Amino acid sequence: MNTMKWFILPVLAVFILVGSAACSNRRANESPRQTRSVQGRWPGPEPRDLGGMVFKIADANDDRFFPSAAEIGTPVGDAKQAAMESIMNDFNITFEIIRVAQNDIYDRVSTAVWAGDTFAHMIISTTWAFGPMIAAGLLGDLSAIPTLNLDSDLWVQPLHRISAVRGEVLATAGIFDHWVRVWAVFFNKRIYNELNLPDPYELVRRGEWTWDRLQEFAIIGAQDLNGDGVIDGINDRWGLTANPDDLLRTWYASVGGRFVDFDPVTGRLYSPAATPDGIAIADWMYNFSILPGVYFRQTGMTAAAQIDMFINGNILFYPQELLLPPRIRAMEDDIGVLPFPKRNLDQPTYLSGVSHNALLIGTTRTNNQLEETGIIMEAMAARFAHVRELQMAELEDIILRSDEDVEMLDYILPYPVYNIALLLGRIRAFNIPLAELSLYVTHNAITDFASAMEANRNAMEIEINEFFFGN
Repeated sequence: MNTMKWFILPVLAVFILVGSAACSNRRANESPRQTRSVQGRWPGPEPRDLGGMVFKIADANDDRFFPSAAEIGTPVGDAKQAAMESIMNDFNITFEIIRVAQNDIYDRVSTAVWAGDTFAHMIISTTWAFGPMIAAGLLGDLSAIPTLNLDSDLWVQPLHRISAVRGEVLATAGIFDHWVRVWAVFFNKRIYNELNLPDPYELVRRGEWTWDRLQEFAIIGAQDLNGDGVIDGINDRWGLTANPDDLLRTWYASVGGRFVDFDPVTGRLYSPAATPDGIAIADWMYNFSILPGVYFRQTGMTAAAQIDMFINGNILFYPQELLLPPRIRAMEDDIGVLPFPKRNLDQPTYLSGVSHNALLIGTTRTNNQLEETGIIMEAMAARFAHVRELQMAELEDIILRSDEDVEMLDYILPYPVYNIALLLGRIRAFNIPLAELSLYVTHNAITDFASAMEANRNAMEIEINEFFFGN
């Protein structure tokens, strides 16, 4: 692998959600048939005849499964085409891709389900867009599909636990890439090296990359660049910045914090944020946020302005999804990537939060072809394994600039944290802990997080249990 990588491949278009309310069919005859390159039988279910079924997928991205124009003739594009055509040939089906913008997915699905229509056998949408569909009872129980093995390693297991409303598993993931929506800590290598800070990769390997170390380095990195005697604006250098609420979610998750979770004794939902340990985490975050020059969180700051600060050398650490904005991928200063730090040396693993834009898979409650749906979902997940491998290789080449940064994926990807409160955050009670934490840490608008949580805890826990369990 080259030490420095500056190029950007057009294949990244596969990661970008393209919103459109129009409906279009993606049929096999839109591009030439290709011969599969694998030897022997494809992985997954045994081939069988499903009688010419039209398998409908509601998705915001028409090119997630069939290759885009830019991908035709590339390894990723060829692998997609081969996988999809193998499924159509082996199971005698045709795929139909229904393009639906994320903002429209609820209306489209609800209109169909309430009319008794299937709409689509497979629904793909962002985490934030899944919550309203779950709350409205529009999605079907994936665990009830007899031909779908949710216990296999094809599927993202942590999702099943948090989406099991009233015993029904309403969301999963695993057919397509999901790692691009996992958060990591990017840093400016030029500044880091100029400050003569300890080798960050070695700290990670030794399990010593903690929030205390990041805070230490952020304090050292802060600098009054404009010479006015105070670090107070975009022209100075700060320890870190990021989208405030996205950062809070992942920061809290990275140290073992949970906004909502299951009580291991009673099995009921409660808010760990209201416990002494959750309050201690919030208090530490608050104290971190008020340190001079450490955390830039200007109210109303746009993502573009934060990116400008990082590109211009005004930020040392920039927590962000692995799918970096193109301008950062192409920045002149060298960049590196690290996992989110541990809370302390006793924490056994590095934990990575998952973005609210992470994609989930479900089916409609009105789907009356569950057996066929399970077969095709299993086939897609198994046969797209090679596509995911190729996409991961391209992710490494496009975004990560050294072998050490690629190595860091081994610490970033194994322990993704999926959050019940993030999935169901549009239901008010689930969003209370994050809202209070934002007031406390980001805005410093309250001075006592413990009192705020205690004032809300009883009513919140009653409401979330009534929703999740029905009583």
